Amino acid sequence: MWQLCLESFVTCVSFTAVASAQVQLQPLNAAVLRGSQARFNCSTTQPPSVMNWMVNGRLVITILEASGVFNSTDRFSAKNFTTPGDYKWEFIISNVQRDDAGEVTCQVLGGAPRLATLSVQGNVEIVGENQTKTEGAQTEFQCRAVGWFPEPNMSWSVNGVANSCNRSSVTQGNLFNSNCTLTITAVKNSSVQCLVKVPALSTPDSSTVFLTVGKNNKHVFIFMSDQK
Repeated sequence: MWQLCLESFVTCVSFTAVASAQVQLQPLNAAVLRGSQARFNCSTTQPPSVMNWMVNGRLVITILEASGVFNSTDRFSAKNFTTPGDYKWEFIISNVQRDDAGEVTCQVLGGAPRLATLSVQGNVEIVGENQTKTEGAQTEFQCRAVGWFPEPNMSWSVNGVANSCNRSSVTQGNLFNSNCTLTITAVKNSSVQCLVKVPALSTPDSSTVFLTVGKNNKHVFIFMSDQK
């Protein structure tokens, strides 16, 4: 017999633990951008009396079989995706912050905790704004990826065509600040995109600017003289 106490231990409810339930947590590793959402799914083969969600050891959501989500907030919430034989809840972290990085735990009453890892990535930007160049001019773009872990892969795309990147990185605590420089010849109007990715991030983060190319008008002067 287990006892759960809520609302500062004022109200206590007793539950019988079901030890034979199999618990699965997915994904085990997730990487999201700061300010976005992170989602984890915890499923059991038997209806859980109590399911707790913790972020870095701090209890943020409690789900009761009888009444559903107990303490949902704007930042931490849960949705029920239960189907016959699969009792599944999705845990959602909204507006993800740096402090959320670390361990995400799902624990069903009477079972061992299941752990996942959340990494929170920083931002990416191309320094400066759109550029206007004369046809044939050398043009340089610099991309910055600040606050990433592990060290990110960086690449460029010009009108959808991949371009090489001269990358350099420095560490700040356990995070990487990386720079990537692209040098191209201005030939035609182009969309220039910097892409940043780590293995756990399913889709690269990106920043885009535009290059406008003007004609290089060369004036030819012809001098004529009267011949006598």
